[in-house]
Amino acid sequence: MLLIRRVQTVLLLLAVLAPSAKAGGDENSFLTPAYFKRVFNDVVETPQKPLSWDKKDWLIAGGVVGASFAAFAIDDSVRKYYENPGHQNAFLDSVSDATTHFGDYKVQLPLITGSWVAGMATGNETLKKIAADGAEASFIAAGLITPALVYISGRALPDTGEDAMKFRPFTPMRYSYPSGHTTEAFAMATVLDQNLRKHFGYWPTPFLYALAAGTAHSRVYDDVHYVSDIILGAGIGWAVGYWIANKPRNADRAVLLLPRPDGAALAMKF
Repeated sequence: MLLIRRVQTVLLLLAVLAPSAKAGGDENSFLTPAYFKRVFNDVVETPQKPLSWDKKDWLIAGGVVGASFAAFAIDDSVRKYYENPGHQNAFLDSVSDATTHFGDYKVQLPLITGSWVAGMATGNETLKKIAADGAEASFIAAGLITPALVYISGRALPDTGEDAMKFRPFTPMRYSYPSGHTTEAFAMATVLDQNLRKHFGYWPTPFLYALAAGTAHSRVYDDVHYVSDIILGAGIGWAVGYWIANKPRNADRAVLLLPRPDGAALAMKF
């Protein structure tokens, strides 16, 4: 009887001390079934997300939307400012050329792919998570939310010469409000910032958001978006990037070895 109790005690200690065995795969492993399931669940959750916002979240959202609406008053004047050849120069041209593609596939695809390959080759979990988070945040923010708002708002791009305050909701081929490039740039910058912060602190933050801000500025400078477009796009990108990068993944699903009077039993903890 004493021997059985000792065996039960050892089994109980092993059950407590043994590491959890993840069932269903790693949600942060890019392009795996577990990852695609994660993305699907997050897409389903996206429309419901505002229902769980607290007061701070609503204040941030209200501030972004309010700033975007307030910028309607300066959209035309800023556009006319940059139309003046005297307000464009070689330096601003080079900055625009260097940053504008941070908000599209020409930079983001190699960045995501490179992070994934490097993470797989070295076993670095942060790099693998950057690839997983970056692809998902860009997809949700710039592939779902922004296109939906663009279609709902129905604002024409500034280079069409149309009145900046003319909105024709649910009209195709009107792609201005909000800016998709800006959305994608801020989503990726936020994913990188949040994932790298635990290793490097806040040192990468100014550089990453400078790249995103450069993308936003390039859209106005190149006469393809208004100021109000980039403000809303930046807010959407930041919010989705922050949510995706900080959402808990791989909830504990442990296989436990539990003692029984007649031996031991396996149990799954969810």
